[in-house]
Formats: sequence, structure tokens, C-alpha cells
Amino acid sequence: MEALLTSLIIEQFICRSDNFCVILHDPMTGETASIDAPDGDRIAARLDSGNWSLTHLFITHHHHDHVEGIPALAKTGSVEVIGPAAEADKIDGLTRTVGDGDSFDFAGRTVKVISTPGHTAGHICFYIPDEQLLFAADTLFALGCGRLFEGSPEDMLTSLRKLGSLPDQTRVYCGHEYTKAN
Repeated sequence: MEALLTSLIIEQFICRSDNFCVILHDPMTGETASIDAPDGDRIAARLDSGNWSLTHLFITHHHHDHVEGIPALAKTGSVEVIGPAAEADKIDGLTRTVGDGDSFDFAGRTVKVISTPGHTAGHICFYIPDEQLLFAADTLFALGCGRLFEGSPEDMLTSLRKLGSLPDQTRVYCGHEYTKAN
């Protein structure tokens, strides 16, 4: 008999001046993840308001505005901090590293890792096929893509093509609110 999945509760909110934070919570398992860690205090307050305990941090890349909350959040309990193997030397606190094509379990769902260099050389995105959710961080934004700090235009184009091959129904969560600026 196949186990039934409950819908994930997804909370998206602004951290810092324009970073988005996304928290995923599965009410059946109690597992809770934050996509990146832009502001540990703000994320912890949101977790407290839902009476949720953080179990996972999914880290997309090494930039300060995506990792600065790791130390504060990691000490709140037994938190698995999953991030890009290609940037492991630039991100303190990772407990697990992943790369393109890897997958892992979160709340009974498979999370697939998609390497998307361009913004940074080791940038990754997280995709949950069962929910058709993509956490694109700084690769893809509404009306734009991430600034090229470490990659080439060719790298970014290849990354965007990978994301473009996902099903049309995929819901995309990006790492910043840049819509008006784009």
C-alpha cells in the first residue's frame, strides 16, 4: 500500500531587504525545512509562530545573504544542513553535501538536486517532483536571472535550459524580490 502524502505548508516571506525565505512544513511528519538562511532570527521567529522545529536547511550557494543564518538555526536542534559540494569550502556548517543529479528524502518526498552554475560556480537548485516545486534561489527570478558573479553567460544559459525543461506546472520560488527592478 502506498503512503499518502499530505500537502506541504509553504510560507514565503521577506528577510533582509529583498531576500525571500521559504519554509516548508509537513504536518504529518513534522519535518520542516528552510530554503537558505538569510536571517536566522527572522526565520526562528516564523518557526516559533507555527510551533515548528527546523529539521533541514537547504542551502543553494555560498553568498552571505543566503548563509548568514546557518549558525543560529543549526544550534536550535538536530538540523541537517544540505548544500552544494562544489562550494563546501565556502559554507560553514554543512552536514551533507550534494551535487547535480543527487537526491534525498524530505518528509517522504524525493528532493532532486539540479546544478545551476552561473550566479556562482557551484549554485544548486532543489526540485520536489511530487509537489512540482522548484527552489531556484539566485538562478531564476520573475522577469530575469541571477547576476553572473562566477559563471559565464553560457553557464547561465545551460542552467536556465535545465530549469526550462521541468514541467510547465512547476511552481518556482526564487531567492529575491526583484520583480519591479527587472
